[in-house]
Amino acid sequence: MAYEDLLKSVEESAHEKEQALRNKAAAAVDEIHSRSKKQAGELRQAHLDDAGKSITTERNKLLYLTKAENKELLIKTREVAFERAFFEAETGFLSLRSDPKYPRVFKNLLSEAANALGSAAFVVHIDPRDEELCKKTLALLNLSPSIRTDITTAGGVVVNVPDNSIVISNTIESRMQRAKELKRKEIHGILTGA
Repeated sequence: MAYEDLLKSVEESAHEKEQALRNKAAAAVDEIHSRSKKQAGELRQAHLDDAGKSITTERNKLLYLTKAENKELLIKTREVAFERAFFEAETGFLSLRSDPKYPRVFKNLLSEAANALGSAAFVVHIDPRDEELCKKTLALLNLSPSIRTDITTAGGVVVNVPDNSIVISNTIESRMQRAKELKRKEIHGILTGA
């Protein structure tokens, strides 16, 4: 019987050790599972945070690009409105020559250009349609420059000294161009409401 007791005792001891090992393995598995779950949660949160940052960055980038595109479109629209306004003004001046006020306008343009040259001798370049008006106007102003009918313009004159060192363009087109350059900022301010 001592032999059987010994076997039974060894068996019970082995069973206890097996149970202890199983319990220890189960605890280790639970610990590993708990750590894995925690790490998975941390990884998932890190990925969510990264995705959130990426989404925010992409959203901000798209907003910036959209604002830039809108700003560019607005600038282009304003520029089109600006150009259209001057085009319409220039188109209106095409019929200026038939306006009863044109002789006075022509006189002012010629006088202004001639006065800019002072007492220097000069040549007047005009549109052939203004030749008679130019002769009358020069007589009224007591001026006797050479007249050349060699330009095409909606109205006005180009004057120069004989050696071409000074040339003054005082045509409707050149006045419009100067006005366009001078008034660009002011008109854009009106278009922007500033």
